[in-house]
This record gives sequence, C-alpha cells and structure tokens, in this order.
Amino acid sequence: MMTMLRATMILAATAASSSLSFGSEKLSVRERQVSDYAALRDRPLFSPDRTAPIPFSAPEPEPVVMQPEPEPEPEPPPATAPDWQLVGIVRSASLNSATFTAPAEMAAFTLRTGESREGWTLKAVGQFEVKLDGAGGRASLRFSDEPSGEQMFPSEEPPPTLSGG
Repeated sequence: MMTMLRATMILAATAASSSLSFGSEKLSVRERQVSDYAALRDRPLFSPDRTAPIPFSAPEPEPVVMQPEPEPEPEPPPATAPDWQLVGIVRSASLNSATFTAPAEMAAFTLRTGESREGWTLKAVGQFEVKLDGAGGRASLRFSDEPSGEQMFPSEEPPPTLSGG
C-alpha cells in the first residue's frame, strides 16, 4: 500500500513538473516573459479552490451635492463708541479679550469675545483695535495716541546714564 501511494505521488509530481515546463530552453527567472507565469496567477498554487483572485473594481463614486455658500452677514452700521478707553488686548488661540477703563469707574474691566457690558458686546479683537456691537451698530476702539501721564512704578532716583569709558 505504501509503495502504491509513493508511486502515485511520484507520478503526480512528474506530471506536474512536465505541465509546468516552459519548453526546452533553459532561461533564468529574470529572462522569462511575464506571460510565462500567467498560470500561477490564474490558478494560484496555495488557494484551496485554485481559482483566480477576483479583480478589484472601484465602486461608482457617489454624487457630490454642493451646498451653496452662506452669504456673509452684512456689517452693522457704524455707531458712536462707548466712553471707554482701550488699555490692553490679549490674543491667543484659546482666548481673545480686551481691557478697558471707563471715566466713571476707578478700576479697569475686561471683556472676552462675546461678553457684554452696558449694552455693548465685544465681537472682534484685532492687534490695535477692538470691535463692539451695540443697539446702534458697530463701534471700534483703538489704543489712545496720547501718552499716559502715570507710571507703573514711580522711581525715586533719576535713571542711570551711560558713560563712555
């Protein structure tokens, strides 16, 4: 029984090698044409059913529905700014705020973008100006061009002078 099985295997191996022979010429793998290997692609050796792989076909693209772009909001009409003085601005990726002083108050106050005070809402914080929206429209406040007469730290001594030595 063992010899019969061995003979069958040898016969099958011989038949397989003869069916895979590429002819009498002795060409290296690099010298052969790609078409010589079509049988390996069409009947893969390690696939259980020895069927060719299913060729990939891209699905039909879904139609793209373009939404019309929303029209930008119209700018509010210019309005008279509140009687505040802009004294500081903070701008970052997470925080935009402005600090103001009002003539009727001793302390400064700060508004973040979107916060309101006395009917004015801080809408935009620029590098040197802020935009406020109120009932009458939009107002802009810039830093004052007048130098402040106050110093943060009054000095008792005159500032040092440089002497060329």
